[in-house]
Amino acid sequence: MGEITLQEVLCARDLRAASQRRLLAAYGLPLLGFTMNIAGPVKRSRLGDFAFREGLEALRRQLGGRVLHQEVTDRKTGLEALLVCSLPAEELKALAMDLESGSPAGRLCDMDVIAPDGGKLSRPAPRTCLVCGGPAAPCARSRAHGLPAVQEAAQALLEDFAAQRLAELAVQALLEEVDQTPKPGLVDRNNRGAHRDMDRDLFHRSARSLLPYFRRAVTLGLERADCMGPLQAAGLAAERVMLAETGGVNTHRGAVYAFGLILAAMGSRLARGGDDKAFAFPRAHVADHPLDMSFSGLKTAVLNTIHNAAQKGEELNLPDLAASFAAAVSDTLIPRVMEADRRLGYRKIAVAGGVAANSRIRADLERACEKAGAKLWLPPLSLCGDNAAMFGSQGY
Repeated sequence: MGEITLQEVLCARDLRAASQRRLLAAYGLPLLGFTMNIAGPVKRSRLGDFAFREGLEALRRQLGGRVLHQEVTDRKTGLEALLVCSLPAEELKALAMDLESGSPAGRLCDMDVIAPDGGKLSRPAPRTCLVCGGPAAPCARSRAHGLPAVQEAAQALLEDFAAQRLAELAVQALLEEVDQTPKPGLVDRNNRGAHRDMDRDLFHRSARSLLPYFRRAVTLGLERADCMGPLQAAGLAAERVMLAETGGVNTHRGAVYAFGLILAAMGSRLARGGDDKAFAFPRAHVADHPLDMSFSGLKTAVLNTIHNAAQKGEELNLPDLAASFAAAVSDTLIPRVMEADRRLGYRKIAVAGGVAANSRIRADLERACEKAGAKLWLPPLSLCGDNAAMFGSQGY
């Protein structure tokens, strides 16, 4: 994710144009092209990639079955998506502009619509400047604000988007957990279970009261690597807010603790990343059985790393640990998936279950499938539930 050259930008533009011509010739339908509009020589960042993937998920949700074909390209110059849509070009452009204006970070999304005849639909209103809020084109031509000011404004938008979106997903997870029905003995859509002081409405109000705290947890992780002190203070304050909302009933004290740690770690990961080579975790394989796999040795290695650090009084770099673990899982899983696809010759891969929510696995699968010419179906994150929980619910 380093600096790029003008030649790389021009090459990416030519490749994108060639893909557009190919898809227009193959389908004869409108295309929607999606990229991130990032100023400066560094076009990729974890925050920018997060905003892109969330924007792409939003596009998929809005378009639904009207997306007939999709291609996602991972380049040094930025992530790119091309969607073939069975929707009139004018309607598609209106939908794209609604998504771009749906959040402040949408200003960094560039969603172009190309009609079947190859013509690009123009915006009815000019974009606004990130710094002053006026028309963007004159400011860009005159370099009125300078690159550092534009980059600072873009960074603030991306950080705000990440904090808000991750906080919303945390609240959504709590709401979906209580709504999971049936749950014998626990509060669900149908009854209070074994509780007399709790019901579904109370859990919903409690979960929503934690949104500001969840935002704060992400922001603390974005701002500093060592945020445990302020995070603890924010968690205690959030607990008081929750108890005030519920009349003293403990609905989400555990979530305050666990989600606070997770969200702060996610913020830190987005801001500083993690070195996926910091820990040499094993990639297990079975001789003469290239499709077999096991993660037991990997899990043991991670636990031993954590225990050894605790015994020595050493502090682990959690983003490095998480990145190294995710890399080991992906390096074990993806080659076997692609080998199975090669042997069967289906050229079609669908992903499901809780592990399908892992961003590293999703990104590596997209790259592998693009390289192999295989079609990939990735469900939206909201549908990446734990298989055991879903099967257990249906079995009950």
